[in-house]
Amino acid sequence: MTIAPGAPARTFPSATGVASGFDWPRIVKIMLLSRAIDAIEETELYPNKQIAYQFSARGHELGQVLLGSLLDRSHDAASAYYRSRPLLLTLGLSVDDALAAPLGRSGGFSDGRDIGVVCNLPNPKGPVVLPMAGDVGSQYTPSSGWAEAIQYHEFVLGNSDYEGCIAVVLGGEGSVATNGFWSALTMATTLSLPQLFFIEDNGYAISVPSDKQTPGGNIAENLRSFRHLHLLECDGTDPIDAAERIREAVQHVRLGRSPALIRLEVPRLAGHSGQDTQAYKPAEELAAEQTRDPLPRLKAYLVPTVLSEAAWNELAAAADAEVREALGRALNRPEPDPRTIARFRFVEHDEAGEEISAMRGGLPL
Repeated sequence: MTIAPGAPARTFPSATGVASGFDWPRIVKIMLLSRAIDAIEETELYPNKQIAYQFSARGHELGQVLLGSLLDRSHDAASAYYRSRPLLLTLGLSVDDALAAPLGRSGGFSDGRDIGVVCNLPNPKGPVVLPMAGDVGSQYTPSSGWAEAIQYHEFVLGNSDYEGCIAVVLGGEGSVATNGFWSALTMATTLSLPQLFFIEDNGYAISVPSDKQTPGGNIAENLRSFRHLHLLECDGTDPIDAAERIREAVQHVRLGRSPALIRLEVPRLAGHSGQDTQAYKPAEELAAEQTRDPLPRLKAYLVPTVLSEAAWNELAAAADAEVREALGRALNRPEPDPRTIARFRFVEHDEAGEEISAMRGGLPL
């Protein structure tokens, strides 16, 4: 599907009986937390040079939170990228760590070694977020490797714990021009891997329009001839469409044990990163993008059927307060010990043979 620029916000019917199976109040809470974190970073921390990078997720949140809600198996894994914080929050990233990481403070999963959104999320009970890197397209092949490992455990070793588990990889439309994407796509389709490609198309790869990255600007349309690949598209700002199509994509991979690709059309409601003013976008395009903000569309879908106006406002106020309090705690964390900067370049084990990680805390040098 193609959404016309400036398309009016959809009038949503009652949520009762539609897109059931989702914890909508939790989805609202996570979206509001993500939005509040972005607001503080964009208006305070980045302008004050307290953080070096800011990759706003505004406009991308709904699809990611819906996806994260469906990743519930012990060996599900996601390979994410720098605009994936809503997914990380859904899968268990704490607000404290989400704020402390870009501030370079100690603790969390990296002990100050990441830029805030290029990170990983170890989770022994699953699902897991695979280690991330900042270079565009590097997230794809590790996801294929995880999917192949699932397949090996399930069909070769007969390990029932891996039945129905999937690997998901998230990327923007610009990343589909990389060799990592095409290598992973070849692996997934030739080996029939349980892998979902989750492409968030906001129309721009930094400042380059999508039709300058992909012929016709629609990667899903261009992949119609690929064998063994289930293709879906949706409006990533429409709660009904997004919920139904994302669930269909996940179920296809879980049940069919074969790959799928879903393309979500979403607006990027901020620059590519903190220093990007979006001067390359016409004023009418910027205004049209604001009309497709998924947060007010979600509110229109849920209020008053699922949540009252007062309940929504309470969730919003609570999210703002939680993020502000978490920021205070993050700022009070100590700076990382520079003597430990070289730790964890390779896997390390303690005397009992258990793996040591930054999350557990490093041993003295």
